[in-house]
Amino acid sequence: RLLMMHVWSVLEASGHAPRSMAGSRTGLFIGMSSSSYSAMVAAARRNNDPRWVTGNVASVGPNRISHMLDLRGPSEPVETACSSSLVALHRGLESLRSGESDLVIAGGVNAMPDETLHVAFAAAGMLALDGRCRTFAEGASGYVRGEGIGLIAVKRLADAEADGDDILAVIRGSGVRHAGRAASLTAPNPASQAALLSEVYRKADVDPRDLTCIEAHGTGTALGDPIEIDGLKTAFATVTAEHGAAPTAPAYCAIGALKSHIGHLEMAAGIAGLIKLVLQVRHGRMVANLHCDTVNPLIRLDGSPFYLLRETRDWPRLRD
Repeated sequence: RLLMMHVWSVLEASGHAPRSMAGSRTGLFIGMSSSSYSAMVAAARRNNDPRWVTGNVASVGPNRISHMLDLRGPSEPVETACSSSLVALHRGLESLRSGESDLVIAGGVNAMPDETLHVAFAAAGMLALDGRCRTFAEGASGYVRGEGIGLIAVKRLADAEADGDDILAVIRGSGVRHAGRAASLTAPNPASQAALLSEVYRKADVDPRDLTCIEAHGTGTALGDPIEIDGLKTAFATVTAEHGAAPTAPAYCAIGALKSHIGHLEMAAGIAGLIKLVLQVRHGRMVANLHCDTVNPLIRLDGSPFYLLRETRDWPRLRD
């Protein structure tokens, strides 16, 4: 239901009458998974109602909307844990590049209808002890679960310009890879992260010296946050060396952390961070990270191009 409401909303917000999209090559790529509604149905002894099956299977989420609006592009759920919504966006971009879709709705949805996963994640030691997501901070003890849905409409740039669309941002490139073997199943791998960033920057012809803000995954864990920062440092050092000497002082690229504001939206976490970046571009402001009075001592930024957003500040446009 949330997905249906917001697909309709994002089509309208992007200047498209939803009913006019019938027969179009509009693709839906949505980060989502089966929720715990099935457990609630079982507890209520309503298993004999066939609607709970189609109401709880992830594949029916985007497909129901494609059916309702008669959309002819791909219609796919994506479930890759916390990266789901950004992997969904990447799949959508590939569909646009190949000509499979002419318009893509991409994003993710995360709902918490009962306490099942919350209890399990707490027992695994993944959740913050004090209910605060203290990204990059000393004493960070885990993340805070959040509900939310985020969707964006994406076209090929030439098509958007020809159609007179209101263009909020341009996506220069994207990439996906698994970290391979790491310290544990859920631990990040800085070398693999750095390799992915370097690859995407090269393909998109982006000079890291021109980047002035990065939205981090930043879950608020004592070891995960420093590993992510190390991956960024390695990637920037590698690619800037190919472009020439990088500025040494002052640090020129801010690192943001939306999870310190709204928690970890899991299936919708990545798209929430992207929407935050677009809003910051629109308003020319970079928003301060919360709950980080003292920085995690394992995070070392001296000599790097990065600084943490300890206060909200203007985001001036670069001039060539």
